[in-house]
Amino acid sequence: MTKFLALIFALLCILALAGCTSDADQPPAQDSAATSGSGAQTEQTNGATPADWGITLKAENVTPTGLTIVCEQSGGENVAELNTGSYFVIQAQKDGVWVNVEYLPQEYDLAWTQEAWGILKDSTTTWNVKWGSLYGELPSGTYRIGKEIMNFRGTGDYDKAMAYAEFVIE
Repeated sequence: MTKFLALIFALLCILALAGCTSDADQPPAQDSAATSGSGAQTEQTNGATPADWGITLKAENVTPTGLTIVCEQSGGENVAELNTGSYFVIQAQKDGVWVNVEYLPQEYDLAWTQEAWGILKDSTTTWNVKWGSLYGELPSGTYRIGKEIMNFRGTGDYDKAMAYAEFVIE
C-alpha cells in the first residue's frame, strides 16, 4: 500500500511539473513604445505604464557587457507596492525600430529567477546588470534595456508594464 501511494504521489508530481513551461527562451517582442522622458521608454502591458506610477529609468556606467540601472520613483497615481525582478531585455535600434538582441547559444534552457525587488516610494534604487553570459559583448550602437515593473495591490490584483532606459555603446 505504501508503494502504491508513493507511486501515485510521484505521478502527481510529474503531472504538475509537466504543466510548468517557460517562455523565457527569448525576450518578448516589444517594438512599439511611448517616450516617458529622460531617455526612458515605457510599454504598456496591462493598461498602465511605469510613468503613471512615477517610474523613470536611466542607464549609467555603460560598458559593452553591463550597466547600472537607476530607477527613480516620484509621485505617480494609484501606486501600491512597486517591484521588479531579475528579468531584463536588451533591444537594439535598427532603422528606427527596436529589435530584440539575440541571446548567445546556451548549453541549457534559460530560466529567470522570480525575486520581487521592492521599489520604494519617492526614492532612487540602482541595479547593476551584467549581460555578458546572455548577450556577449555588445558592439557600438544605440540600445535600450527593459525591466518589467509590477504595481502589486494584492493577490491577483496587479498591473505590469515594461520600462526602458536608452543607452549608447561607442
